Amino acid sequence: MKKHGVPMSHVARQVTKEDFVTFDYILCMDESNLRDLTRKSHQVNNSKAKIELLGSYDPQKQLIIEDPYYGNESDFETVYQQCLRCCRAFLEKAH
Repeated sequence: MKKHGVPMSHVARQVTKEDFVTFDYILCMDESNLRDLTRKSHQVNNSKAKIELLGSYDPQKQLIIEDPYYGNESDFETVYQQCLRCCRAFLEKAH
């Protein structure tokens, strides 16, 4: 991430019930996350968030974004490029 100028000072957190009423979209990386988040959203009154796979926006049609944690530097680069493509496509659609 450093080579792309992306700061890594953030801290990850779990999605909260409030997120489902605060955000318009919650984007996830794989089907397990999608299933869990969809189930959690059904426990929230007035949930407005659309829950989708980030990969559904990939122009190269790579639906699932694999976790590169146990991989090598090349795997992290692949995931970075996939996320970049997907985020650009998502933002084009959202505007």
